[in-house]
Amino acid sequence: MVCSHCKLTGHNYQRCPTITEDEKKEKMKKNKDKKEAMALRRLARAQEQTALRVAREAAAVRAEELNPKTKYDISNVTGHEVVLYWGMNDGNELFRFSYASAHMTTAINCVKGIHRIVGIPFLEVCENSPNAVKKIVIQPGNIVPYTTVFDMKLKDYEGTNIILDFEYKPKKNEMDQWKECALKSQFIIQQILKIVGPLEKIHSNYDNISPLLDMCQDVSIPASCNEMDKELAGVPSALTNIT
Repeated sequence: MVCSHCKLTGHNYQRCPTITEDEKKEKMKKNKDKKEAMALRRLARAQEQTALRVAREAAAVRAEELNPKTKYDISNVTGHEVVLYWGMNDGNELFRFSYASAHMTTAINCVKGIHRIVGIPFLEVCENSPNAVKKIVIQPGNIVPYTTVFDMKLKDYEGTNIILDFEYKPKKNEMDQWKECALKSQFIIQQILKIVGPLEKIHSNYDNISPLLDMCQDVSIPASCNEMDKELAGVPSALTNIT
């Protein structure tokens, strides 16, 4: 303990031998005034925060009354998962808020008068990750920099049922095409080997195809091949949780 009056240790100002009674009373009064001022500031902050919270809640209620939310059912009748983004009618950003799984119906709530909904195939925005990008910046000219399967300002959309029915083919360069060929071939070989049974039994019963089976065993995929490559090739991958 350090004395606030003489700055020596071992006692406080109330027990300080160098302080006079008048100084002690003055110091006690100052400390009391500081505590009361701090209490008043805390009370004022609490009241201000309460007032702000009440104002926000009132504004939310007014906004809800002026722009009631509408429930939409989005039915994805294709075999591709779609990522749903929302934005404002005149905004320049889109924000991820839901996924529309293949052959499933997803319910969403939006404000018809102010919201824009954009659907993008998952493979376009996953970036080799189980999750799609969270935010998309709209380019000049109101252009979304990805392939879209649905893009609508809800004020211009009739009804509340949205059906996603589209043909989507991921863009593939020549290397992607070779990867698809290799991955599909390897997957087919693996499935055939599972069906025909243990290799030892096949070797003993079918000598004429033994060399082919040995070649199948030697087929390997480079370590650089990732889950996105598998997904683009249409074979089981971690991105689609297919086992």
